Amino acid sequence: MAKYAIKGGKLVDGTGASPVEDSLVLVDDKKITYAGEATEIPEGYEIIDATGKTVMPGIIDTHIHFSGNLTDNDNDWVIETVAQKQACAVKQAYDAVTHGLTTVCEIGRNGIAIRDLVNMGVMKGPRIFATGLGFCRTAGHGDCHKLPFEMSKNGHPWGDQVDGPWELRHAIRMRLRENPDAIKIWATGGGIWRWDSGRAQLMSTEEIKAVCDECAMVGIPVWSHSYNSISAAYDSVRFGAEQLIHGFELDDKTMDLMAQQGTFFTPTVGFLPSWYATYPPEWTPELDKWPGKNNAEKGIARSYANLNRAYKLGVTLTVGSDSFSFSTPYGYTTLDEVYAWVEHCEIPNMDAIVAATLNGAKMVHHENDFGSVEAGKLADILVVNGDPLKEIRDLDPDKMDVIMKEGDIMIKGAL
Repeated sequence: MAKYAIKGGKLVDGTGASPVEDSLVLVDDKKITYAGEATEIPEGYEIIDATGKTVMPGIIDTHIHFSGNLTDNDNDWVIETVAQKQACAVKQAYDAVTHGLTTVCEIGRNGIAIRDLVNMGVMKGPRIFATGLGFCRTAGHGDCHKLPFEMSKNGHPWGDQVDGPWELRHAIRMRLRENPDAIKIWATGGGIWRWDSGRAQLMSTEEIKAVCDECAMVGIPVWSHSYNSISAAYDSVRFGAEQLIHGFELDDKTMDLMAQQGTFFTPTVGFLPSWYATYPPEWTPELDKWPGKNNAEKGIARSYANLNRAYKLGVTLTVGSDSFSFSTPYGYTTLDEVYAWVEHCEIPNMDAIVAATLNGAKMVHHENDFGSVEAGKLADILVVNGDPLKEIRDLDPDKMDVIMKEGDIMIKGAL
């Protein structure tokens, strides 16, 4: 593998440290051997001139689905053939890495297989931490209720319908045979239909506790989906879920516990305009407290304020897109999340960048291996034609002149 010297760029290393205005980053094989102020370049390095540009870590998306779906229709998710979804999922993984996502946390039927193929060098893709199918309740988020149950059971791209504490324990043990990196649960609905309300706790307290206890026995993390149910979020956190996803309404008690325990919060506010265009939030009197011309705008305003509150209370944030089909483009939707934090949630550019890089590595317990541009770490590096510290929208896949994963430069449009 080639040796690279990335010279002259503004180094934003992902740790939150002050940027180095005139920097040098040396890459030898898969790793960074030097990152800091400009100095003499040793012989044998291919030079990448980053003058006037920003050098920073690859983006880590901590909530994504390589579902293989072509639409955002929940019936299509199941009706589309498994073979089609597998083929499309490979393209989605390639799109992710060639649009700046060097590491992802993936929930879906295809993720474990794609992870292994990437690791073997068979295909190009991001570094993947995969759950396989996540667990939902019957008639919950992850069960396409308009179709026969067996169709949903055998064809849903990310949901596995399991009911009861002991049944969930057994299902986790069966999932462990597939060698996942985490276990995903849907503690609430997702707002698709009447009995999939995002406000409803759809896993009982006993079920959530059973999942967390079972996973704790073997040391595998739990990642929990919770939309607008304060009780489901609190149960997930207090019983030990390492990641809380969405959390569009959280109370201070839950946020304080998250800050105390180090629970990672992945708020996914950036995809809400797209999601609510198809599945708007249900009206409640409380929703009218927020500005907006309709329920979708009010729900988005509520979620922005919720994220700002979590940030102020010291909850550790990570960036997740919830990309699940070609209607939520990979990379672009992830960065829409970052833009929303800065532009609507009063989160500083630097903190948003740290959340999108090093915090994600911390969540998967690999902060010593990647997530920042530091000597000794894997060379996951972006060269961005702009300055995201001054203008966050400069952090754009179309402005990424170099996307490097483990010292290998990714080529867009080759698949």
